[in-house]
Amino acid sequence: MNRPSFTVAQYGIGPIGAEIARLLLTKPWVNLVAAVDIDPNKIGRDLGEVIGLGRNAGVVVTSELTAKPDVVCHSTGSRLREVSDQLKALLSRGCHVVSTCEELSFPLDEDVREELMQVARANNVTLLGTGVNPGFVMDKLPLTVTSVCQDVKSVEIIRIQNASTRREPLQRKVGAGMTVDEFRAAVAAGRIKHMGLKESLMMVGNGLGVEFDHVTDEVIEPIVADREVVTQYLKVAPGQVAGVHQTIEGMGRINVSLELRMYVGAEAVAADRVIVRGTPDVEMEIKGGVHGDRATAAMVVTPFPRVVQARPGVLTMDDIPVSFR
Repeated sequence: MNRPSFTVAQYGIGPIGAEIARLLLTKPWVNLVAAVDIDPNKIGRDLGEVIGLGRNAGVVVTSELTAKPDVVCHSTGSRLREVSDQLKALLSRGCHVVSTCEELSFPLDEDVREELMQVARANNVTLLGTGVNPGFVMDKLPLTVTSVCQDVKSVEIIRIQNASTRREPLQRKVGAGMTVDEFRAAVAAGRIKHMGLKESLMMVGNGLGVEFDHVTDEVIEPIVADREVVTQYLKVAPGQVAGVHQTIEGMGRINVSLELRMYVGAEAVAADRVIVRGTPDVEMEIKGGVHGDRATAAMVVTPFPRVVQARPGVLTMDDIPVSFR
């Protein structure tokens, strides 16, 4: 069977965008034709140099997208309102868009979602928010696991991620190296929070056909180091914050709980778990957990063929079948 090929642009070349670009360049069915970033230190340089490829990629980084590729990989921000104008502009060009914006994974802002839906449908293209979390580990994967059940009473989703192996901005974002007081102040100011946990919860509920009677507020607590932890980017002393512990729960006909522990020094306990109570009970564990950055890049690239063929509009990962490509 001949595999269709796609022209693609990478929009945003931060750490995640660079990971996506490196993966795109390995796929024979992808023709990477453009790369966009606002950083003046990247504009005008070959993409291969910018992402540390060790060779030229033949694509020069520009400040704006001038081509009209089939698909745009968008990775510039986590908050939907902050990137919605970018998304609308890309959709208006007639491009399908796959974005790592966490709040796009299951848009809770109905006004913005409707605006994006109208633009996508008017231009006969599809917009998908995805990634590893949200996008797969705490939503798409649990929904897939429940498909073997005749009845489901509860779903417990637990992700313990070793932040020591992740990029520096993420280690900083989970509060590694802060005092407990600094951590709590940062949480109150909205600077520390894993984006997308509520979106994952609501995607799971929607996929299970459940309207929750009650959804708890997200609880964000520090994980305090009991030993010194040294990563490539920082050092955490005993008593300092190693990372974040975040939870949320939806209660109703089916109870769904999500627990995320992301901290440096978690290598011995890192895992992804889904525990389904029903008929039959199902428990799944990925030892070591799914690596966030590499898996995010894969979850952006692998849906291309199905996104292009999907119905126009704003879709979630519950609408798209996926597999390695």
